[in-house]
Amino acid sequence: MLPLQIFTDDKSTDKLAHLGLNVDDFIYAISRAIYESRRSSPLHPRTDAMTRGWSEVVAAFRESVLSDQRGWNYTRSDGLEFTINSSLGLSVIITSGDKDTGRVDGFPKTKNSKGSATENLVSANCTLELFPSNSVEMSDGHDNSIDSTKTYVLLYHFDLGENEVRCELSLPGGMSGMDGHNKISHWMERIILPSVPFSAAITVPEKEFNEEIEIEISRK
Repeated sequence: MLPLQIFTDDKSTDKLAHLGLNVDDFIYAISRAIYESRRSSPLHPRTDAMTRGWSEVVAAFRESVLSDQRGWNYTRSDGLEFTINSSLGLSVIITSGDKDTGRVDGFPKTKNSKGSATENLVSANCTLELFPSNSVEMSDGHDNSIDSTKTYVLLYHFDLGENEVRCELSLPGGMSGMDGHNKISHWMERIILPSVPFSAAITVPEKEFNEEIEIEISRK
């Protein structure tokens, strides 16, 4: 496995800028998710608050990065929700993480186990890091083209004890688990983002979308 790089403070800001992103994109998305999760009541299913939170993180993050001309768009593939910047060769998926999420000295994992689609993108990330030319020569002399899109994961964790949500944008590089219950557990890059207090919850008026903006991507 490739060595881990951790970015904090100004280095995080610089790294995000290189990825066509900024800290406010994430603070806005998490703040919206905090508000949405609070709309769940004891009468809702037990998992409702976290489901609402995840859905709102995805929607608000997309709203933030699509609001100006930075080249971001979104798509769905193999059951995963991607926010993608084709010109930069980057995509982002969003999922909850464990208690180590956002802690510089932690070893975070995804909260829930992931399927074959996630395993494929993690494998593609590792191949891209080893072969950045986007193709590798096979033993039979033929080129084997690979997907040129790196996929980062926005990990977030609702810490009820600390009354905050910790988050990070990280590049997955490995999974582990037992009996097919694999979680992303190894990272090649971790961009530590500011924690967002529960008091920062925000809401905005609902907007109508008359036309869906979506692109299709296929992984080679």
